[in-house]
Parts: sequence; C-alpha cells; structure tokens
Amino acid sequence: MSKFNTKKTGFDSGIIAGTLTDTAGKYSDYELLRRVTLANLLFESDYYQSADTIMKQIEDLCHKVDGEKIIELAMECRFKQKLRHTPLWLLILANEIHGVSVKDALAKVANRPDMTIDLLQMLKVRNGSYKMSKPIKKGLAKAFDQYDEYQISKYRKSNMTLSLIDVVNLVHPKPTAKNEYALKALVEDTLQPANTWETALSQGADKKETFERMISEKSLGSMAILRNLRNMAEAGLSRADIRTAISQVSSSWLTPLNFLAAQRNAVEFTADIDQAMEKCFSGEKIKGTTILAIDVSGSMGQITSSQSKFSRMDLAFAMAAAGSYIFEDLILVFTAGDDYQRTGKHMIWSNGKGLGLFNNYQSINAEVGHGGIFTYQLCEWLKEKGYAKDADRLVVISDSQDIDAHYGSDKKPDTSPYKTSYIIDISTHTHGIKTGNWTAEINGWSDKVFHYIKALES
Repeated sequence: MSKFNTKKTGFDSGIIAGTLTDTAGKYSDYELLRRVTLANLLFESDYYQSADTIMKQIEDLCHKVDGEKIIELAMECRFKQKLRHTPLWLLILANEIHGVSVKDALAKVANRPDMTIDLLQMLKVRNGSYKMSKPIKKGLAKAFDQYDEYQISKYRKSNMTLSLIDVVNLVHPKPTAKNEYALKALVEDTLQPANTWETALSQGADKKETFERMISEKSLGSMAILRNLRNMAEAGLSRADIRTAISQVSSSWLTPLNFLAAQRNAVEFTADIDQAMEKCFSGEKIKGTTILAIDVSGSMGQITSSQSKFSRMDLAFAMAAAGSYIFEDLILVFTAGDDYQRTGKHMIWSNGKGLGLFNNYQSINAEVGHGGIFTYQLCEWLKEKGYAKDADRLVVISDSQDIDAHYGSDKKPDTSPYKTSYIIDISTHTHGIKTGNWTAEINGWSDKVFHYIKALES
C-alpha cells in the first residue's frame, strides 16, 4: 500500500528550455485544470513545481470551474489516467467549494479499500480532523458495496495511523451479501489474512516455495508479478517459473511505466515482459501510418517527481513502447536541438517493438543534442525527408515547451499534411504548448491517451 505523503516536500522550480512555461499558451480555466491534474502525481513535487504549488493551482482553479465538471474530471483521472490520489482530492474540493454531492462519484472512484483511508488522511491534513460532510461520508460507506472479502482482508492493516477498521467505525457501511462476513470479522478482529505473498512471508513461509505455489495457483496479482521479478530470481525460482508468472500478467489497470519498471529490474526477461505488454495493450489497432515524435530535450531527462526514479523521458519511452503495439504502422522519431542556435535536430529510430525499441538508446542525445523541442522545424523536416507524405497522423510527446512557438508567431508547426495531429504533454505544468494547429492537445502519460486518439478519430 502506498503511503499518503502528509509532508509536502519542496523541490526547486526549473527553467524550461530557455523560457518559462508561463509564457506559453492561453487556456480556459477548465483546460488548465485538466492539464494540471491528468498528468499529475499529486502530493509529489515535480521538476518544475513543488507539491504545494500544484495543490494550490488545483484548488485555485476549482474555484473557477463548475462543480459537476470537477466531478467528471475526477472520474476521468481515475478510470482513464489510472491516478489514485488526484481524483480523491478533486472530489474533496468539488464538495467543499461548490457544495455538490460527490456521494456516487466517490463510491465509484474509491474502488480499492485503501483509497478510503487515503481520502480520510487528506481531510486530516487539510482540516486537522477526520470530520467529513454527509456526501463524503455516504460516498465512503457506499464504496464498501464493491469490496469483497479478499480486498477487505488484503487492506485491513495500514502502515499509517489510520486503518480500514477505523474507516468502518467512522462511516458505518451497510453490509452486503458480498462483504457481510468480512466486515463483521474485521470489526471483531477475526478476519483471516488475504492470500498474498507478503502475508505468507510474514508468517514465516519460504519465499521460493511461496512464489512457486502462488504461480501454480495463478493467485499472484499482475502488479505483484511485475514488481517481484528480481525477488523471484533472487529466491531461486527457475527461469521457466518466472516466465510462467509473466505470462499470467493481464490487467487493465497497468500503465506502460509498470512494464518499463519491470524490465529495468529484470532485463533478462525483456522478451517475456514485452509479450505481456503486447497482450495488455494491443487490442484493436489504430489504423494507418503514425509518426510518433519523442522530445528528448534536457528537461525530459529530469525525474517526474521527488518520489520517483523515473524521468519524463522514461514516461515517453514507455508510452512509445506501448504505442508500437497500438499503432498499426509506426515511424518513430527523436527530436531535440540547440537552444542557443535555435535549431532543431531529428532522427528516425528503428529497433524492434515494445521495450526493445530503446536498447542502446544512449546514442540519441549525442545525435540530436539536449536542447528544447522545435515543433515548427520538426514538421518542416518531416516534409523535407518525405515522411509526412504518406503518414495519416502526427503524434508528438513533450513536456510543455516549444522554442519555435516562443520565438516568433510565424513559427507554428505545419500539421496540414496529416489527417490528424496531436501533441501530448506529460508534464503537470499548467501552461503547455498551445498553438491551435493540432487536432487535439492532450495531457497525460498512460496508454489511455492513445485510446482517446482512436475514439476521437472514430
């Protein structure tokens, strides 16, 4: 269970590729709120802004956006972008600022028992107590309708001061046929531990035998498998058993970054992780030829937040890996340049599919430099080299910067050769690239942004 960060850590604000992002783009209040939330890891400081700044931006914008729109955005954050804390924070603010009822939305959003703990911890940090409005109390109680005995047992304990039994005592959920026994046993402290590898090990079971048993039972969760590949190898599991475990990975809640993290920890299983990734993300492909351009400027190399090991570049690479299974025909381009000369540089990259795309990618920066992204020059280069001629769409992944857009209004990217064009912002900064030349400007960093493209074109 992830611990809710009650202490909001400071982190130095950065300059983005020669200019402050505040100079770029004009958005409506709702667009700004979407931008700062959909690509956000709430309560973690990122490279450009501290957690306090992000939280303040969200709250200030919520005062300017209709309460029902905030609720819609919370649902999108949870079920499309797979965020955990941000949708809860939005629902708290929608209820507090606009007085709208968030009962039904909260009951859906809090689809894991530990999210009820998260929300109460947020209230405690914000208000100094667990006191809550009636809609929030009823929403938390209703959320228990979807939890079964396994979920309640798995999350009954907490590494925080608050536990699931505290939540039950505060909101008094009505038992259902699904959870009546579990709730009664939880309150009476007779609920048996869930069948998880952590529980087995805490009870003294052998690590190797535990993993082997759960793999044979197919009782390890997909996330647990991806996170424990190195643990399995160190415990002495055979390569065949580990490959069997990876083949069991299948979840709609996984993000491309989950697979990249697994591959970084167990590179010898890259091919198997790729197969699992393809199974999760392939589905019905997006037809036609897609040019996917990845910004590899210096700012993309910064970590996504103060709590993370991954950079924005990692997010972009993970998305491109998933995209290689989602797009029918993919042309992958890396782009950066020289800020001082104000010249962009670009290169075509072809090295297989999935996570194998980025083997030996250290040469990329040596080729294209570390400067900002130059979308006008990128589009001109794609036309000059003939790549634009047969492409159906252009997709650019960046982090709220564009040197061309900043220096001269005539330097807007020419997206006319494509049926559709998109720029995906994977940063949380509220002001991103907005030139008006794109079919859509999207913010986020899960595979769902590609699903959005598909839905839009349908």
